[in-house]
Parts: sequence; structure tokens; C-alpha cells
Amino acid sequence: MVPVPQELAEQVQQYVTFRVANEIAAVWSEDAVAEIYGQLDDAARTVVRAVAQGAVDDEPVTLARAAELAGATDREVLGIVLELVQRFRGLGGPVFPLLLLDVPEGADEGQRVIVMPKDGARVTLAAVGRG
Repeated sequence: MVPVPQELAEQVQQYVTFRVANEIAAVWSEDAVAEIYGQLDDAARTVVRAVAQGAVDDEPVTLARAAELAGATDREVLGIVLELVQRFRGLGGPVFPLLLLDVPEGADEGQRVIVMPKDGARVTLAAVGRG
């Protein structure tokens, strides 16, 4: 273990979580992602596309921006993220590599960032491009 200053502990934990998700991203095949994507409603598809494109472009999408794009509320987007994780878990594999980071200090809930590892984003965009 490496000691981490208390004020950085939360950021380090988020980074570690992100890295672990990045390692499992390659587990999901384009076929598995395409199958789930085909079952989603328009709002969920919009969120998935936006987050994946943001990851590839190094322009993370906030909860508020995803909600705006999907014509949904922040709360509905939170539900979409949970739904995606649960659907992939139901397939028996690891959690879908979509993470909702904590609210930056001093910001409102809508400024939470939704991230996806680049490998997972590339697989996702390839699956999205099939439809």
C-alpha cells in the first residue's frame, strides 16, 4: 500500500476504480454491447453514445449535459446508468465500464461527470454504428 494524503484519498479511489473498469472493458464484445444497445430506449441510447464519444474525444460528459441531450432529467440519467450496469451484470460478466464520478467540491449534482474507459468507448461506438 502507498500512503495517500487524506485530502486526495477520494480522488485516488475514483482513479483506482476507473483503472479497474478499464481493465475489464475489453471483456465486453461488440456483440454483447450491440445486443444491450438494441434493447434501450432513445434516451438511454443518447446517453450511451454521448458518454462513449466524450471518452474517445477526451471531453467527459456531465450528468446535466447527458440529461439535456437525452431530453431527460438528471435523475432519469442516473437511472439509465444504473440500468446499463444491471443489464450487463445480468449477462453474467463484469460491470459495464460506465462510471459516475462524485460531484466536484462546490458544484451542483448536475456537474457530476459520467466516464467510460476509452477501450470500452471504442467498443461501444462500434456497436452503436451497426444500427
